[in-house]
Amino acid sequence: MKQVKEALTQPAIRTLPEDGIAALNGRTLFTTQLINGEVSLPARGSFTSIIGALSTGITLTVAGNQVTLKGAGKTEMTITPTAVDVFLARIKAQEYSFSQTAPIYLTFLHLTGDNFDFYARVSGGRAGQYLLAHPQELPVHDVLGIKKIAAGETEPELAKAINDYGYEKLVEGTEVAFLGEDNIAGAYQLASVTPH
Repeated sequence: MKQVKEALTQPAIRTLPEDGIAALNGRTLFTTQLINGEVSLPARGSFTSIIGALSTGITLTVAGNQVTLKGAGKTEMTITPTAVDVFLARIKAQEYSFSQTAPIYLTFLHLTGDNFDFYARVSGGRAGQYLLAHPQELPVHDVLGIKKIAAGETEPELAKAINDYGYEKLVEGTEVAFLGEDNIAGAYQLASVTPH
C-alpha cells in the first residue's frame, strides 16, 4: 500500500477496462456491491441516494480464494489475490448533505496479485466489516483493526461504533493515517473518496 494516497487522489474508474486487469494498477475501481456468499452489501436500495442513478453496476464477488469483478453487459474478470488489505474511509457527509446527520464510511480493498495492484471502493463500511469476519479463502488484512470494535448489524450501528471509538485512533500509525484528516471528501481532496 505504498501509493495508497496517490491511488485515492485520482478519480475512481467506473467501468471494467477492456484491455485487462493491469489497466487498473495504481487506481481505484468504483464498485456498487460486494457479494460474499449469500450476503450482498450494501443491500439493494440502502445506498441508492449515495450511489446515484448513473451507477456503473460493477459488483465484486468473493468465492473461495478468488474475486470476480462483473460490470455492465458481459464484462467479467476473475482474479486470485495474494493479499487483500481492508480499510474504511470516513466521509463527513453531514457537512454538505442535509439528509446526513453523522459521518458515513466507505470500504476500500487493496487487491494485489501477480499482475495487478489496485483498490476497489464499496459504499458503506459493513462490506469491509463483513469481509473481515467472513474472508472465505482470501488472505485479508485488517489494516485498521476494525474487528476489535463491537460494531452491530447495521450501517448506522457500525458508524456509531466507529465514531464512539474515534476514527482518528483507528487510522493513527497506519499507512492510511491521512484518512483521519478533516473531511477528505470535502472539495474532493481525494477524488476516489466521494459520497457518490
